Amino acid sequence: MNVAIELFHRQGYNSTGVNQIIKESKVAKASFYDHFESKEKLAVEYLKRRHLVWFGGLTEFTCKAKNFREIILKSFEYLKYMNKKEDFSGCVFLNMLSELKSENKEIYEIIKSHKLDLQQFFSKNIADNMKAFQIYMLFEACLITSQVYRNQNQVDKTIDFLKSEILS
Repeated sequence: MNVAIELFHRQGYNSTGVNQIIKESKVAKASFYDHFESKEKLAVEYLKRRHLVWFGGLTEFTCKAKNFREIILKSFEYLKYMNKKEDFSGCVFLNMLSELKSENKEIYEIIKSHKLDLQQFFSKNIADNMKAFQIYMLFEACLITSQVYRNQNQVDKTIDFLKSEILS
């Protein structure tokens, strides 16, 4: 799993083959297939684990916030932290989504569930549903623009905007 995580992160889902995963993880082909019946099942497990790790980090970043304003600002700081930690590689869920064929329904449902959980994170912390949705959309936009520009500028501008316009 660790080798697959690294390869999916570095090369993408479609450019990573089962044979490469097996070779680099130094396991027998039969051992791989004892754990995962296919590359798609490996991807399902990868995304499930990533979801838990990612939300664990978000929870850790926001748990000491005293109010919803701090929770929201700390969530954007978490995004900056992840950008730096993962060299602006973007959202693994969106990255995989861009490589999927429409028949990969199980993987698609996990990606959709991750995004719904993120929407719910903002909704549970903000009473105004429209404001929560706007903040979620800003967060998603920051995920993409920070990957495109490979810097924190858009996230910083969004934090400033949140402080002055949305969370004031």
